[in-house]
Amino acid sequence: MCLRSERYSQATEVHHVLPISQGGTNAQDNLMALCKPCHSRITAEMDDRWHQRRQTYHF
Repeated sequence: MCLRSERYSQATEVHHVLPISQGGTNAQDNLMALCKPCHSRITAEMDDRWHQRRQTYHF
């Protein structure tokens, strides 16, 4: 993710593209090496930190 933004950061986290809770595996094609900030951002956007369903918000 960082390289796409032309930033060079050390990868310290492994992200499952398709979460295991949704049928993903530990196969290499389902894993992404990310820096901590990118992994945190993606996890928050997916709202999957605690493996719960995505919340629906009404404003």
